[in-house]
Amino acid sequence: MAKQTVQAVKSEIQGLAIGNYKSYPEQYESTAPAALISIQELAKGYWDCRDYKEVARDEKLGINLEDYQLWTKEAHSAFLKANGHSLN
Repeated sequence: MAKQTVQAVKSEIQGLAIGNYKSYPEQYESTAPAALISIQELAKGYWDCRDYKEVARDEKLGINLEDYQLWTKEAHSAFLKANGHSLN
């Protein structure tokens, strides 16, 4: 089992998000309002789809929905930089 740390959960969520961004680049290749809404919905989806072990883990570590949202935004910024897009 993976380490039960905030950093491990963050890495997992960001890895999932980057995979999603790569799978649907046309939806995430900008910082347009529609893309930002999609990022928030993605984070909410990850939050809502957790199994009971993940819910218990997140409660124990003090992780909340806002963390998932922040981490998916950070992953989006990294995705844009990696693909040569401006963050403006």
